[in-house]
Amino acid sequence: MGEEERKAAYNRVVEEAYNKGNLDVLDEVYAADYVYHNPPSPDIVGLEAYKQHNADIRSAFPDLQLTLDESIIKGDRSAFRFTFRGTHTGQSPAMPIPPTGKQVTITSCLVAHWVDGKIVEGWDYLDSLGFMLQLGFQVVPPQE
Repeated sequence: MGEEERKAAYNRVVEEAYNKGNLDVLDEVYAADYVYHNPPSPDIVGLEAYKQHNADIRSAFPDLQLTLDESIIKGDRSAFRFTFRGTHTGQSPAMPIPPTGKQVTITSCLVAHWVDGKIVEGWDYLDSLGFMLQLGFQVVPPQE
């Protein structure tokens, strides 16, 4: 699979899986033994566990919309920059806090490693602090 085909496949994943919730589309792009790193959270190992994680996030943010702002694919590596928007109206094991009803907008960058046309490992770097602050959590002590 060439770089342009990978880019098109990933665009389809964003639209179908992340924005519409059709998580079976992830099978087209992610390897069965996919490993997802999202520091400081524990790694998620296996595509089925990753699908469950995404379903959990969607239950906390049922109106979730992901915009793919930029994608760079070079050889067996790629970088995708996203904007995540959603309203926190649900609760999930992935985010075990009561619903706040607040809308959030956060940015994220996923660096992925491809083997045989599938993503086998991904490192997601997102603005966790900004995310928590938008939900109304005072995670940073006041400065004196």
